[in-house]
Amino acid sequence: MKVTPPEEKQAPVDPAVMCVHRFQMQAAQLTQLGARLKLTDAQKPVFAAWRKTRLDLFQGVPCPEPSMGFDVSAPKRVENQIAVMAATLDGLRKELPATQALYDVLTPEQRAVFDGPIRVATAPPPAADKPQPAH
Repeated sequence: MKVTPPEEKQAPVDPAVMCVHRFQMQAAQLTQLGARLKLTDAQKPVFAAWRKTRLDLFQGVPCPEPSMGFDVSAPKRVENQIAVMAATLDGLRKELPATQALYDVLTPEQRAVFDGPIRVATAPPPAADKPQPAH
């Protein structure tokens, strides 16, 4: 006789908890980026200022995001998209001067790390792994 264990029911995820976890993950990735950059003492305050504006951007975007699905009317979906995009754009506008200030104090080697894929804790691919243009 085969006994099938009862299915485990997962508790619904609290959206507020998900927002906190997402923010904590972003903060941890930025900390890892700072370590990978091997910042000098002179660069650390500039990185800290950039990191703060980057985290402010994450906090400025509504979380949980308002619905953009079929559970709301088309006009409401557009309103919700505008709200999220406006908050993101506002955060990016505030981040740009801090990004430029940080970029200005980085060495070429550090810039290569900072310019890497998604700029957070991800090393750029080795040269051999980069796609080669077709001739």
